[in-house]
Amino acid sequence: MGKRELLLVVGFVLVGALVYQFTAPPPDPSARGFSFSRIIDNIRREVRGRPESAEVTQTFTRPAAEGLTEIRVRMPIGGIAVTGEDRTDISVEFHVRSNGFDKAEAEKLAKESTLTFDEAGGVLVIATTNFPDEGTQRPTLRLKVPSRLAFKADAKNGEMTITNVALVAIGVSRAATTITNVKGAVSLTQRGSTATIKDVGSLKLTTAAGARVRVGQVHGDVTLSLQGGEFRGEGFTGALEVESRTTDVQFDTVDGLRGPIRVNANLGKVTFNGLQTDARIDGRETEIRVSMAAPAPLAIYNEGEEPIEVAVPPGGFTVDALSINGKITVAGELEQAGLRVVAPPGGEPADSRRETRLNGSIKGGGPTITLRSQRGDIALRSK
Repeated sequence: MGKRELLLVVGFVLVGALVYQFTAPPPDPSARGFSFSRIIDNIRREVRGRPESAEVTQTFTRPAAEGLTEIRVRMPIGGIAVTGEDRTDISVEFHVRSNGFDKAEAEKLAKESTLTFDEAGGVLVIATTNFPDEGTQRPTLRLKVPSRLAFKADAKNGEMTITNVALVAIGVSRAATTITNVKGAVSLTQRGSTATIKDVGSLKLTTAAGARVRVGQVHGDVTLSLQGGEFRGEGFTGALEVESRTTDVQFDTVDGLRGPIRVNANLGKVTFNGLQTDARIDGRETEIRVSMAAPAPLAIYNEGEEPIEVAVPPGGFTVDALSINGKITVAGELEQAGLRVVAPPGGEPADSRRETRLNGSIKGGGPTITLRSQRGDIALRSK
């Protein structure tokens, strides 16, 4: 095609466009036609992003009928704060922060984020819906509820603070969690981040992904399933059951525990300070350290090269200890009181089963401290 033919084609296109503009019916006012300026504006939006932000707070008040027993929240992102009070209604504050191309758009998107309420069978479900596709919204939900109500939540990726309610059950929390002053049971799965739990009726806790947890003043039974991370607990008064793996576990001020205590640990570390009730600890490659506050039945079984260390209690007790291919050491004052280590006979092959034993009683005997170690050392010391 030559230049002349190309110019003729372009001329026909231009003439056709002009004829269409003059003869076409008027456009629908609600429709958006072709516009170079609109294309350029959209490109500018994509390049600049949404640099502006706006915050909107919506408030609601709902009656809490006598038949209402539980509140469930379904809000996978954002923070949640729940406070129980002496009141007969429910105060809801829904705060949303959104970004936008400009202030007006950011405020518009924040206002489009809404809550729904669905009450049936004594349960009020509060859920977040209608988050806009445009922009990014960060919600925060604050509830003030009658303290007689239970609180439950599904998977959660934002910070959560709950205080002074009847019961708490949380599916999976992946951000910082704080639970205090709950008369009934608390159930929580914590993945990563931190959790603080204090002054609750009973506790069932599962942790993973390196969670760091602090627990104090549990007035009933405690069941723990711990994987990775760190756990610190104190002020327990019920029974205690622990399954842990690669976790640093420590219990302080446990003189109120009624027992029994059962611990099954794989790798990691287990420490008890102030133990004075029936306890059994089974470990595999686990460092185990126990300080006893009073004579009580204690059994520790450990397999691997990690040590067992026990600070024996004041008063009378009996020791039955055996280390296979490890050694047993006893503090000097305990030797003077009558505890003697029976070392294995010499001259045995290095790969043979070498048994070191310790059997004896202090102050006339009492509850038995049973210690068994496969390849690890055992140390007894006085407090």
